[in-house]
Amino acid sequence: MKAFILVLTIGLITSTGIKAQEPTACGTALEDMETASIEELGAEYRRLASYNNPYCDTTNSDLHKLMQQIAKNMKASKANADQVVAELGEPYYRGPLSDYENQKVTVGRNGKMLGKVLPPQFKIPSGEYYVVYFWRNKDYLTFAFKAEQCTEYSWWEKGNYR
Repeated sequence: MKAFILVLTIGLITSTGIKAQEPTACGTALEDMETASIEELGAEYRRLASYNNPYCDTTNSDLHKLMQQIAKNMKASKANADQVVAELGEPYYRGPLSDYENQKVTVGRNGKMLGKVLPPQFKIPSGEYYVVYFWRNKDYLTFAFKAEQCTEYSWWEKGNYR
């Protein structure tokens, strides 16, 4: 009897087309992030990010893991800033170190905040040029470039000065 129920259950599942790894709003369709190409990772990141689902934007979510893997692969391949932007989209900040400190937030007319809140300089990797992504209104993914190649990346949580 148990064997009959098992066969019947398997038959129903396969006939209804239920798949084990169906892409969802918060899950990735990639089998293995570590072996996927940068282009595949970027496409999957853009798909998940396009949903703007706050439940997907959590620490250790697939979206977070994709960002980490893309950063790791960009550093390993010594990608340039344009390649990073092509995979992750428009950054929060992009520019040289000389302009970085000029981006600090100031209070303008009528109390309106001007500028950008960026990680403090001692919390970013050394480089000549930076591409910074601001995620969840508190996390920063910073890419540092020297001689137009990605040499380092780092994560920083706003307010963590340790």
